[in-house]
Amino acid sequence: MAQLTDDERRVAVVYHLATPVLAGTKLEVPQAAITVPWDAELAFVDREPLANWGHSCRHIFINRESGEALSFEARFPPLRRDDHDNWRIAFRASGVPDSALLIPH
Repeated sequence: MAQLTDDERRVAVVYHLATPVLAGTKLEVPQAAITVPWDAELAFVDREPLANWGHSCRHIFINRESGEALSFEARFPPLRRDDHDNWRIAFRASGVPDSALLIPH
């Protein structure tokens, strides 16, 4: 929650990957490729959950040991069809309907 802006707290949905991302992993989404520098937790911030893709979003990697965070701007989510079961909703702004969620609630 400390990584979210006030605007994101008002309108966004934040997803958390239940499995850690290992150092050196390359996250590839359309128009972005990110190499994870250390073992990390991954959060994905959907800033416009009612919009279709692509729109403003962020990928946040949080160092599992130090808590250091790296944030990367993006236009598309990191979710893939084969890993939907590994994602959880970490935060949901009030007023975001179930129909706007990328994974079942």
